Formats: sequence, C-alpha cells, structure tokens
Amino acid sequence: MEDPTAVTTTPPPLPPGAGGAPPDPSGDPPPIETFTQYDQTKDAYHCSYGPIRAGRTIWDPDREVQVRLDATSNEVIGFSIPNFTEWHKTHADADGFFDVDLPAFWTGDIAL
Repeated sequence: MEDPTAVTTTPPPLPPGAGGAPPDPSGDPPPIETFTQYDQTKDAYHCSYGPIRAGRTIWDPDREVQVRLDATSNEVIGFSIPNFTEWHKTHADADGFFDVDLPAFWTGDIAL
C-alpha cells in the first residue's frame, strides 16, 4: 500500500489531448489575450486586442472612444478612452463596470 503522507515532485501525467492540438505552422498564430492599461498621467484608458500591428485611429462619437483599426482590413484592434474619469462617470454602471461593445470590423464612417 502507498504511503498517503509521501510527497513527490513528479507531476502527474497529462491526459491524452491535454492542451489541444498543436498550432498549424502555416496558419494564423493563436489569439493573444486582450491587454488593458490606464494611464493616470494622461487620464486615458487603453485596450488592445491581440498582437501590436500597424493601424489607424478614428473617433467614434456614439461611444465617445477612439477606435483603432487595422491599417488595411478595418478590423477593430483596440480602443482608447481619453478623459477617462469623466467618461466613466456617464458610462459605467453603479458598481463601476463598463462595456465598450465594438464590432469585429468597422463598417461605419472613417472620420479621422
């Protein structure tokens, strides 16, 4: 019988298929998590989707945010909220949470 108080430094084996299939070397890289940052000096909130890439910024007057678009495809790759403290007062719920609902690709006007 095994000693229940014994300690081992060997991790248990991974189950079959753990971690998913390896990425396709000829395909797109796996998605990268969203990165957010609040710049207190500039009172600006920034959010980027995926790896950093060339883009352009447009103003979305409906959401009152700057939207970053991929330079060639108009894919939304992030957003920034200038004057975040004031924006937060009017857009956050009672618990302080907020949501910026943006499309995957920008189909609206491109007002720079």
